[in-house]
Amino acid sequence: MRRWVALAAGLAVVAALSGCAKPSGVDGDLTNGWPAMPRAKVQVPVAGACYVWPYAKVWRGDFDPVDCATRKHQTETAYVGTFTGADAARSQPPADGSPLLPNLYAQCQKGASDYLGGDWHAAMVFLGLVLPSGEAWAGGARWFRCDLVHLTDPDGTEVVQDGTLKGDLSGPRTAAYGCLTVDTDNQRNVLSERPIDCAQPHAAEFAGTFTAPNVPWPSTAAARERLGDNGCVEVVAKFLGFANSDQWDNPAVGWWEQSFDEDQWNLGDRTVQCFAYAFTKSGHFTGSVKGIRGKTPKG
Repeated sequence: MRRWVALAAGLAVVAALSGCAKPSGVDGDLTNGWPAMPRAKVQVPVAGACYVWPYAKVWRGDFDPVDCATRKHQTETAYVGTFTGADAARSQPPADGSPLLPNLYAQCQKGASDYLGGDWHAAMVFLGLVLPSGEAWAGGARWFRCDLVHLTDPDGTEVVQDGTLKGDLSGPRTAAYGCLTVDTDNQRNVLSERPIDCAQPHAAEFAGTFTAPNVPWPSTAAARERLGDNGCVEVVAKFLGFANSDQWDNPAVGWWEQSFDEDQWNLGDRTVQCFAYAFTKSGHFTGSVKGIRGKTPKG
């Protein structure tokens, strides 16, 4: 400490002896000649990025993406859109229930299907809309993001954290719906499902999807079940090879659908997955029942 004080004092003496002349080219005015600070750049997400964090509707902080092929992750961005016009001029990003959200989610659905290489409803994935936080919006963020979560089964028991979903439905189909084993109670109510190779005994096989009419959310479980049954019976009939459900003639095969989701419905997505369901003596199919019409399926 004493050495530093002595040095400082010495420098003061030198300054006093040498005077206070300005260096050449310096005018002594500290209020001009300084360039303006550049504006902070707003981070914008990109499609194809993966994140270690679970899905969240509102994104705060930096993105910090990881490589989908080599790092464990929980979400994968399939599409990135931009707010424009009056929507971009809002003081805050849209909140839950905003009439803007269905339009954004429609873009998410198309973007996710393009990214997967097929209708995203045919994959065991969750599709979520992600908006910037209010703070990020105030800082100029005008993006919205559409993230996919790869699920191990229709119940979403776990998240698949390896690999990418890009092109999956037109390629390896690791996330595609196929055949399922099903656990039921004494009344044959489905309790859980797990994917299985269709060559193995299974209780259900994915037949396609049904999109309900654009009507208000059916408030009772019975109404939702009736709506799903009415749609899926036609989907499964055609999967079996019948022109329509009126021609259905195969008592060993029934139909079953996933339940409608209220949050998805309110976002404009009224689609459910439909399955051919085993009513064989064994309670199983072995092999696909696609196109068998009235033939008895292998049990």
